[in-house]
Amino acid sequence: MRIRHAYFVIFAALLAPAVIGCGGATDSLDRKEVTGTITLNGQPLNDGRIQFTPVSAAAGTVAAAEIKDGKYQIPAAAGPVPGEYKVMIFSSGPAPAAVVEAMPGDAPPPPLAPELIPPEYNATSTLKAEVKSSGPNTFDFDVKK
Repeated sequence: MRIRHAYFVIFAALLAPAVIGCGGATDSLDRKEVTGTITLNGQPLNDGRIQFTPVSAAAGTVAAAEIKDGKYQIPAAAGPVPGEYKVMIFSSGPAPAAVVEAMPGDAPPPPLAPELIPPEYNATSTLKAEVKSSGPNTFDFDVKK
């Protein structure tokens, strides 16, 4: 359970610069818009997150987006630069009821929501995408549970 929480914290930390940078500031990178659909066993994934991480640390930028009703879009202003990326897909189910007993006077820790997506699509993902300089960068993924 702590591993899933760690992935969420890492994801949030990587996404923070993109969110903070939304105030109109732009950089000189050749960023590209990325769009697509995500299905889980053939059905649109209700909600989740997708992250593009450069395969080579020296050749790319991390980009991420929310998945809603099976679709995601990363606008060019926050998008990845051309190159090869590892793709990770996350989606949490409803949080279970708290079962951990706290010390008297302490609030119990919030329960972690279970990850719905198998690790081969996130923690140990082998999904890849190559962002091109020209043309649409549309990447669709069908996750199998």
